Amino acid sequence: MNKKEIQEKINNTISFLLKSEYPVDEMQAQELIDYFSGEAPSGDTTTIDDVLESKWLLVHEIIEIDQLKKMGFQISVNLLHTHPIEVFQAHLTATKYELNFASEANDSSWVKSRLVHVRSWLEDTTLPNELLDLCQLLLDQFS
Repeated sequence: MNKKEIQEKINNTISFLLKSEYPVDEMQAQELIDYFSGEAPSGDTTTIDDVLESKWLLVHEIIEIDQLKKMGFQISVNLLHTHPIEVFQAHLTATKYELNFASEANDSSWVKSRLVHVRSWLEDTTLPNELLDLCQLLLDQFS
C-alpha cells in the first residue's frame, strides 16, 4: 500500500473518531510508518499491514499515536525502546477506546479476541502495578 492509500485510511479513521467524539489531532501516514519501522521490544509481531487491514487495529494505533503526541513525543519506533511505560499507558488508553467502539458496533468476537491479549499483559512482570491495575479494569469492564 502506498503512502497516499495509507493517508486515506488514516483520514477515514480520524473522521470516524471525530464523529464518535474522540478528539484526535491530524496524523500523517509517515508517522504510522515510522512507528512500525522496527521491532517491538515486547516481541509483538503486529505489522503495519495488519493494522491497515483491520478497522479496530487502525483505530487503536491512531489513538495510541495521538496519545503519545499529546504527551509531547515525536513519533518513531524508538519510543518503544526509550519510553516503554508511556507507550504502554498510551496503548492501554487506545485499547479502552478500541474495545468501547468495537462493543458499540456489537463486534463481540473482536472484543473477546482482544481480551485474550489483555490477559497476557497481566503476566508482564516488568509493568508497574498501576498499569497492571488498568489491565485488570479493562478485563472487568469488557468481560
